[in-house]
Amino acid sequence: MRLDKLISESRLRKLAGERYFERGLKYFRGGTVARVRSSEDGIAARVIGTEPYVARIWLAGGALRWGCSCPLGVEGAFCKHLVATGLARRSGHAGDRKAIAEMKRVEALLDPLDRQRLTELIADRAMWDEPFYEELLLAARAIQDSSKQPAKQRKSTIKK
Repeated sequence: MRLDKLISESRLRKLAGERYFERGLKYFRGGTVARVRSSEDGIAARVIGTEPYVARIWLAGGALRWGCSCPLGVEGAFCKHLVATGLARRSGHAGDRKAIAEMKRVEALLDPLDRQRLTELIADRAMWDEPFYEELLLAARAIQDSSKQPAKQRKSTIKK
């Protein structure tokens, strides 16, 4: 299943609740969503409000997953930054050309590295960058959760 089918406006509203949905809508309309990177199964963006936060929505194991570096997002809540990011995706925001080009350059540099060297790079970055560490924990938790959940149960989660 594609990400676009799972992030309808009504689904974003349901996930966030009315209060955070309205705040996210205001952020989106205010142009606070920047540095968008998007693919068929995910979107990441920097959302600049009182502070800049990184919000990500993606598919993992057929289920919708999300994470944000804000205090609510770190706790697993679907925050206003995620709403703004989802609305950017729904509006057809394919991504910043500069951000996409930068990511392709980073991927080209990382591609030849072996697993051990990549693990060292990630662990070193996590040691000194608290928001990155928190995002890494969110991603690891999401992967762990999706691998523990039986396929039949994952499908029912998608329909909600």
